[in-house]
Amino acid sequence: MTQYINKKYIYEQADISDGGEISALLEKTAFNGDISLVYAKRPNAVISADKDCEKSMIVIGRDADTREIKGAGICQIFKMIVRGKEENIAYLGGLRIDKNAALNIPASYKILEKFIKENKVKYTYTTILEDNIYAQKMLEKKRKIMPYYQKIAYYTVNIFPSKIKYKSNYICKQASLSDTDKLIQFIKNKTKNIMFFPVINDIQNFYILKDKNENILCCGKLWEQTDYKQLIITKYSLKYQFLKKLSNPVLKLLNYPQFPNENEVIKYQTLSYVLYENNICLKDFIKQISHFTNYDFFVYGSADVHKFDFSPIKYKSYVYLADWDKNINIEELKQNKIYIECGLL
Repeated sequence: MTQYINKKYIYEQADISDGGEISALLEKTAFNGDISLVYAKRPNAVISADKDCEKSMIVIGRDADTREIKGAGICQIFKMIVRGKEENIAYLGGLRIDKNAALNIPASYKILEKFIKENKVKYTYTTILEDNIYAQKMLEKKRKIMPYYQKIAYYTVNIFPSKIKYKSNYICKQASLSDTDKLIQFIKNKTKNIMFFPVINDIQNFYILKDKNENILCCGKLWEQTDYKQLIITKYSLKYQFLKKLSNPVLKLLNYPQFPNENEVIKYQTLSYVLYENNICLKDFIKQISHFTNYDFFVYGSADVHKFDFSPIKYKSYVYLADWDKNINIEELKQNKIYIECGLL
């Protein structure tokens, strides 16, 4: 196991026994805004990180004396489509540092880089919330001992209420066995010129939007992950405190979902693996699938620019590539459509 030691900290790969402590560290930091969010990985962050991906690793910085974990960073490797070809793609997330610690971040990145290159990763990306100016400035600063972080896209996560009103000439339904061949072909056609669309090995539980001629216009699935990955709202702004007090019928009229209580795990689903013919079809699909969700709201994230007048709550991020060898032609990459799967962040 790769390990770096200085006078105060040990930098190494976490194992399962560290998972509970890492979970607690992740919850010490809330991302502020009108709605302050904590991204949790209960009950064990190591097990959680290993879900849904090919391989994962959490790098930790441990106090050499007390053995307490003072910092962590998560790397997950996925099979994704890049211009029609399957590649190993890494996502970096869950970077947390105890406010009283002075960790050497480059030491952690050496371990991450070794892991990434051993697994023949083509590209590494990360997302940073638009309001997290500190992290943006820290990572955008070019250093010889760190990968270059280059911004490649904007990313918006929309929060939709359930049971949105709609009028449509299309039919939204759960895909059946008879839809299989058409659905596989639709996914294949729509991912030819996309970067970072996850490889799909199982199309069970997919929903599709079809026209009267049985053509598929949109697809996706409602994905619940709250048994190993959670969102917790720690604080509402005054605006949302006021909205939270409104009755459910009034919130529905304003297209707001019922607001969860502070500091409780939110029950929700993610609309994932979404592909579509055009924006009109996508909006129709979202409105109709809102009648299939099990909870008061669901989320959908996209690097495309959409205006959803029925999505009153959203938060924005930037997508960065971590360029380890400092030789990626970023302008060439920007010519491709970027897909970022919200359920894998």
